[in-house]
Amino acid sequence: GINYLSSSSSSKPTESSSSSSKSTESSSSLFPISPSPSITKTTSNKRKTMLTINGYQYQLKNFNKSKTIKFWRCAKRSCGVLLHTNLKDEFVRFSGKTTEHSHLPNPTQLEIRNLKEAMRQRAENELTPLQEIAEQEVRKGLLTGEALAVLPNITNI
Repeated sequence: GINYLSSSSSSKPTESSSSSSKSTESSSSLFPISPSPSITKTTSNKRKTMLTINGYQYQLKNFNKSKTIKFWRCAKRSCGVLLHTNLKDEFVRFSGKTTEHSHLPNPTQLEIRNLKEAMRQRAENELTPLQEIAEQEVRKGLLTGEALAVLPNITNI
């Protein structure tokens, strides 16, 4: 057993190939070829489309002059992160000087936003009493404990 270990550790070709693969890894990180971040859509309280990327929410800010690119800003007003998407809301690039958020992502806020949207849609399309819709959706929503803790009183939704 000892001879086998010493002979494999002295094999120089694997060492040089592993060091060369490390250098290619570091050089490839300079060119972010990573796939576009996954984007999910939700709706704001004012029924405007919002995007969620990596737990951060974005609101539509504007279009470019030729109306081919959408400009989105972080939903937290004090944060300066901007991004561009095409008209199909597919990620193009981050924009501006700030690409790091000044706050942590808030997945709990997204859970509650989606719950409210589901309730709103049902309330528009069904005759079920609002209290009942709210109770059913909260039960169906399988919210995390954190989301349940900050969920407004059902009568206020």
